[in-house]
Amino acid sequence: MADLVERSQREDVAILQIAHPPVNALTGPVRLALAAALDAAIADPAVAKIVIAGRGQMFCGGMDLTEIEGKDAGLPLAGLAARIEDSPKPVIAALHGLVLAGGAEIALAAHHRVAHAEARLAFPEIQLGLVPRGGATQRLPRLVGAGPALELLLSGRPVSFSDPRLRGVADRIVDGDLPRAALVLASELGDTPQPRATAAMTQGFRDPMAYQAAIAKARSETRAGPDPAAEEIIACVEAAQLLPFEAGIAREGDAFAELAASDRSRALRHLYNAERRVGRLTPEERAQPAEINRVAVLGGGPLATQLVVALLERNMGVNWGTRDPGMLRDGMGEVTRLMRAAKERLRLDEATLTQRLDKLDLGESRAMALSVDIALIAARGQGAIELPDGVPRVKVFPDAVDGLGIRFGAPLSTSPLAEILTGPAAGPGDVARAAALLRRMGKRFLRASSTGPSVGGRIMAALHRAADALVDMGEDPFDIDAAIRDWGWPRPPFELRDVRGLAEFAGAERGDGARNWSAALVQSGRTGRNCGRGFYLHGTSGPRPDAAVTALIDDHRPRADPPRDAEKLRVLLLAALANEGARMLQEGMVARPEAIDVALVLGQAFPRALGGPMQAADTAGLFRLKQALDAADHPDRAFWTPDPLWADLVKNGRRFADLNG
Repeated sequence: MADLVERSQREDVAILQIAHPPVNALTGPVRLALAAALDAAIADPAVAKIVIAGRGQMFCGGMDLTEIEGKDAGLPLAGLAARIEDSPKPVIAALHGLVLAGGAEIALAAHHRVAHAEARLAFPEIQLGLVPRGGATQRLPRLVGAGPALELLLSGRPVSFSDPRLRGVADRIVDGDLPRAALVLASELGDTPQPRATAAMTQGFRDPMAYQAAIAKARSETRAGPDPAAEEIIACVEAAQLLPFEAGIAREGDAFAELAASDRSRALRHLYNAERRVGRLTPEERAQPAEINRVAVLGGGPLATQLVVALLERNMGVNWGTRDPGMLRDGMGEVTRLMRAAKERLRLDEATLTQRLDKLDLGESRAMALSVDIALIAARGQGAIELPDGVPRVKVFPDAVDGLGIRFGAPLSTSPLAEILTGPAAGPGDVARAAALLRRMGKRFLRASSTGPSVGGRIMAALHRAADALVDMGEDPFDIDAAIRDWGWPRPPFELRDVRGLAEFAGAERGDGARNWSAALVQSGRTGRNCGRGFYLHGTSGPRPDAAVTALIDDHRPRADPPRDAEKLRVLLLAALANEGARMLQEGMVARPEAIDVALVLGQAFPRALGGPMQAADTAGLFRLKQALDAADHPDRAFWTPDPLWADLVKNGRRFADLNG
């Protein structure tokens, strides 16, 4: 335990350095070690002041999410913060890199703070559906007032200590030697009779009316998008002004415990972990050389153009080749236009923009396939191009995959997700280079064993098949879309079809006794938003339900009497999504349910607060969803019959989450 906090001494200053790589997370053992080192320094007559610092690239970042489930909690974070604040000897926090979560809270509990100019402070708990648990909602507003405190606590984003909202939080901000600056401050304190406690500070309360106005403003903005964690943060910051400090700390602790037990926070924590696990490589793959400096993009068309721009934005060299290089002239004009449009977003000056564009070479495919680290096949007709030994050939357009494929989320420029598809011929070196490429592109990625279909594609196909089946069963497509929207999913199936064009969906497979309603509308001359009429009427005021569509559908099947309410519609749709996920697990397409959750949340805008369809299925109850599948009155039994995995999980009292390992 002592190794987690290293102690050294300079004259009468004890330096306690957190040494818990990679991010110095304040786990239970680290908190105990820091408390023990603090107690020892307080008891040591040779010590007059104490500096707390972090070893490595940051002061302290991250949190141990397993503790939230009640495992190995150790000394509570609020207790450690109180020990620091109650120290009879001045405690100085020397802050560099990221100062996150628990690290930010012990920094606020210290009596003084010295920050490096590049250090950044953040309270990311809201992104996990939580409030801070170490007193930040009580200490931060005492220092900066309600307005700045709420902006930081409600956003969760890192902020520089030089930001005006943090004025007064750091005693000093230094560009140079941080340890020396902390020691200088310690020497200047002299023989301080009583260290200043943040809990006793009141500068943030000097304007009570402004404080309450900031509370009211935050509440009005939160009502527009209800978030229990945001509501509790606002209430805790309000309590900082109205209640004694210890009562405010207790209020924060109660809020944390209540939120930690909520379905919303469990889902957000699940997703936080899943996003960091799904792209892990095997030891063999990690051992492969995987540096990516130059990429071949082979093929023309919109996908190739988007890829070229995305690669240039990340300052990679690009060889763009087609069988007819003359086709690239128009493409080059579009690349230049898109790069200029991105100039402000990327904060590029003219010289840097020119330098990026100079990294693009154009030519015939065979020549462009030479001297690259990886080749992206962006269109048909490029499969026979010979590549140098060791250069992976990666299909990035929808097609069968023998070796390696990548499926990018749409739109490629802004979607954070890509899927690496590994066919039977994919080797560890191929996967390693594909992963290295995606990291350079700033993409999160997941792995799927597939000869063509993507995880997100299969689940979305299941959504559309289920939605059409519900229409077969007498439901109104507009009621189905409304139920999905009310769930928090901004891509309801029938409106989405209109946006992308019904022709894209008209050929999708449907089972026994099932109708493809997109095909039915296309046959009636309705092709989607492009012609102003699909399932909806499209005009300047946005999409509007069309009674003519309801009449057309009613001509082919009787209406449900009574219609299912929104919750029953969502249960059937969720059951269908999770059932397709169960099939993918059984087939070995994905190793864990969490990959499906990441694919839908990052790739298809599934509500983050639900954690993905497999997590949402666990929350809804597997027995309940299995019953809904069994009871679905539709002839397409190949689709609605529960996969055998359901029965196994229900019988053994397990959930999909138990398969995540």
